Amino acid sequence: MSQKLILIIINVVFGSMVLLSYYHGVGKMKSLGKDPSLLWGGVPDTIQPFIVTFMFLGAIGYAFFTYNFLFNVNPDKVLFLNKFKYWTLYVLYLLVFIPSALWIYQTMNYMNSGTQIDWIITVGLLFTVAISSIFLLLFTIDLQIENKYMYLASVIGALLFTFHTLFLDGLIWTVFYHK
Repeated sequence: MSQKLILIIINVVFGSMVLLSYYHGVGKMKSLGKDPSLLWGGVPDTIQPFIVTFMFLGAIGYAFFTYNFLFNVNPDKVLFLNKFKYWTLYVLYLLVFIPSALWIYQTMNYMNSGTQIDWIITVGLLFTVAISSIFLLLFTIDLQIENKYMYLASVIGALLFTFHTLFLDGLIWTVFYHK
């Protein structure tokens, strides 16, 4: 099977799982008579629209750098950071998708239990995504493809995605959740 096809399958299958987990998680909260906005914790209402905006910008950026990995890279010849083969992308994408799909359920577990271990797991999921995003950003910067406009769009996209996962989810949400 083509290495690029595997990356497409990972994106379609696990990307769908993330979207479905959010849809199902919000629906589950509503069915339990809980307000889904409780997932924001103590994040101030004034910055929630900023975070949501960057969620969409990060998703658009994700599309650009993923397109780049799929259409502007030769899997047999690329060596990211002079060390990592193309299949490393599978691991990084899975380390973005799987924790992202688990996050809403783990956050609901924490909301119900209030235990420190559930909080650590919740934050650990966010930081797993953030660290993987940093590697995707570094891989994107390292590519230096011929089309400079696509390269720039991919790097900006990876920066937006990493900003969202590292700073907004990994730090801002985590710090403000208990305020």
